[in-house]
Amino acid sequence: MKKSLFLIALSLVFVIATVANGHVGAGLASADQYTISGQVVDSLTNEPIPFATVGVAFEQTPSLYVNAVACDDNGKFEMQLRAPGNYLMTIQSVGINAVVKPFTLTEDNKKVDFGKVFVHEQTQSINEVSVWAQRPLVKVEIDKIVYNVEDDPESKVNNTLEMLRKVPMVTVDAEDKVLLKGASNFKIYLNGKPSNMLSGQNVSDVLKSMPANNIKNIEVITDPGARYDAEGIGGIINIVTIKNLFQGYQGSVSASAGTFGGLGANTFLTAKTGKLGLTGNFNYSNMRRPWSENENESTNFINDQYYKENNNGRYKNQGVFMSGNFEASYEFDTLRLLSFGGNLRNGVSENIMEMALEMFNKSGVLEYSYKTDGENRYEFGSTGANIDYQRSTSKKGENYTLSYRYSNSPNNSGNISHAKDITGTPPIRLDQWYDNKASTTEHTGQLDYINPLNQKHSIEAGVKYILRQNISDVKQYVYDTNGNWMELPINVNSDFEHISNIYSAYGGYSFRTAKIGVRTGVRVEGTQQDVKFRLDDIKNFDVKYNNVVPNVTVSYQIKPMQTIRAGYNLRIFRPSIWYLNPYVNDTDPYNISYGNPDLVPEKSNSINLNYSFFSRKFTLNLSGSYSYVNNSIERYSFIRQETNEVKETTYDNIGRSQRSGLFVNAGWTPIQKLRINFNGGMSYADLKSAELEIANSGLTGNCFVNAILTLPKDFRINANAMYMSGAVMLQGKQSGYYFSSFSANKDFLQKKLTVSLMFSNPFSQNLKINVSTTTDYFETNYKMFYPMREGRISISYRFGNMKEGVKKVQRSISNDDVKSGGGGGSGIDVGM
Repeated sequence: MKKSLFLIALSLVFVIATVANGHVGAGLASADQYTISGQVVDSLTNEPIPFATVGVAFEQTPSLYVNAVACDDNGKFEMQLRAPGNYLMTIQSVGINAVVKPFTLTEDNKKVDFGKVFVHEQTQSINEVSVWAQRPLVKVEIDKIVYNVEDDPESKVNNTLEMLRKVPMVTVDAEDKVLLKGASNFKIYLNGKPSNMLSGQNVSDVLKSMPANNIKNIEVITDPGARYDAEGIGGIINIVTIKNLFQGYQGSVSASAGTFGGLGANTFLTAKTGKLGLTGNFNYSNMRRPWSENENESTNFINDQYYKENNNGRYKNQGVFMSGNFEASYEFDTLRLLSFGGNLRNGVSENIMEMALEMFNKSGVLEYSYKTDGENRYEFGSTGANIDYQRSTSKKGENYTLSYRYSNSPNNSGNISHAKDITGTPPIRLDQWYDNKASTTEHTGQLDYINPLNQKHSIEAGVKYILRQNISDVKQYVYDTNGNWMELPINVNSDFEHISNIYSAYGGYSFRTAKIGVRTGVRVEGTQQDVKFRLDDIKNFDVKYNNVVPNVTVSYQIKPMQTIRAGYNLRIFRPSIWYLNPYVNDTDPYNISYGNPDLVPEKSNSINLNYSFFSRKFTLNLSGSYSYVNNSIERYSFIRQETNEVKETTYDNIGRSQRSGLFVNAGWTPIQKLRINFNGGMSYADLKSAELEIANSGLTGNCFVNAILTLPKDFRINANAMYMSGAVMLQGKQSGYYFSSFSANKDFLQKKLTVSLMFSNPFSQNLKINVSTTTDYFETNYKMFYPMREGRISISYRFGNMKEGVKKVQRSISNDDVKSGGGGGSGIDVGM
């Protein structure tokens, strides 16, 4: 029933969008004979003024607009009018004096080109400016879709993870896992380059700790150009922070607390003095989740003694997370620019677990049972630093950039479990201590060159080298007869090192006219990998391979506010240490898991289509995609015939996947104070594995609806609702679910102070998810119950004043080439 409602709702959005677009198109069809155009430019700097409002009224009724548009990001505008006459054109934008220009349209003079319209900065304070045309929250560029977080009222009170729910083609599920186009194989960047904070298994926690009021926009790069690494199959999500580095300073502080007991705080500061610009932020989060419950029923069809297992338990999560980010930029002169950045994060996450297990034979007789108390501790952190030197030439836009980046990401984990109330004779070790020391270290050097040959043509080229080292060292302990921890014999796979040397070079070409844009390029990468087992040299091996990665994107502007775009790219994904580590986790010797150091990179061919339309009241973005992977890395479980009592879980290049998707993002402003947004999509997945002789396919979808109502005296009310259908996996399936949230906030002190109250999932205390897996050898049914009903209060204060801009380097290092397991947006997990 829920799936049917979802499909009906999505179909209605398509119909409404089509009808709305049809009405607008019909209205403009008869108006094409009368046109005005121009470009809004700052009179002092000669720079374009993006998104200024252009309104037109008849001369006799100057306060009644007959049409209004917003300029594009280059300050250009074009407007159609229905009839000849004497008109007044009014240009408005926050911070400039309004400009009014008269003009006349006649049968003999149907088009007026104002050329450059110069505007002046306001020299006196004003109370308020009323703007007719709202800056669109979503815009499309030749290789990406941009969501304007800064202009969304909810950004003042939400965190970055919550804002991602509104971004086209992005989904955040109930476990806070981020998906792009329905899959998790993509990368997340911060300000155009990778950040240690946004990699690994805890990326969702990092995003939740980042207040959205520090975010300028979120970019979805669906067609990465040649300058990006060949990896990142699904694309790139780039989070751009506010960096209005002007003379003076600007900053914010915020804090939040929830009924679950979690606390959060953030501070942000940006400043410029002379030629030096500084930006920094610090996040603190104390996260607490109440008890979640799970029920797991497993049947082993080929083991009559240990035939059926019932495993019921509960767990709760708590942790402390801190992160900081710093950037400095120094402009020696107009041609030389040096920037430096660093980031540091540290966190500890603890899962407290209680579990009761019963094992029955095929006749239904209890073989054994026990209860365990346990703690899973995850210590994570990272240190990163980068330096970029940009040298420009006397030719505008031409520059060289030399970059270096260092990063180190230790990720240590361990768990301790103790048993009680034991009956029978369990064949497994019940009191255990597992400790894993793992880390990734990278050194990267890169040289980039950009040359805009003229106004239409541009070329780019670059070279890059990455040295990456993954290491893992595992130790395991059990209780001895005296009740002391005793280390088990060392497993030869427990001390593991994986070294990658990656060489690459790229070249790209861009062409742009008023209506047509083309971007194409090719990237060549060579990889050498050395795998070392420090305790067993015989198992060491190395592998070499090369990849040629082409891409092309074409865009066409149908009308000033309508654009279509098409692109093709080949992407690859190298497995990270989470997939490669061969250590055998046999905490439960009947359910073991391990990685596979023999994995090779995935290769994906992807085609993307996009249509966008923007008007004063309605915006629409439609995206279609198709991808094919013929050697995808799949997580799967199996039982060997020779050891029919043991279920093994690992990874291998055994997948063949095809995914087709259609994604919709629409915004409607029926009245000036109300905005309604819809973000959703459907995709069809066809998954196969010849090696396992299994296949699965099906339709999945999601939809997110958001409404924002602005009331007098700076009050705002927000309502959100989301539904996700079940997931399609190579082995098994997952049920769908829905949730909702409501918030109210008010601004004080001339909109510098914002107070917000939010209530999530008021209609249901728990979110329920079912995951089932069925093979010829075993069957599992897993049920999870997450507490989701929570209240939260947030307070944010902004301060400071800035007046003059500073440059930023145009290119920097972006290592988007690793497939990591377990994190939102950093890995693929399609099996149980």
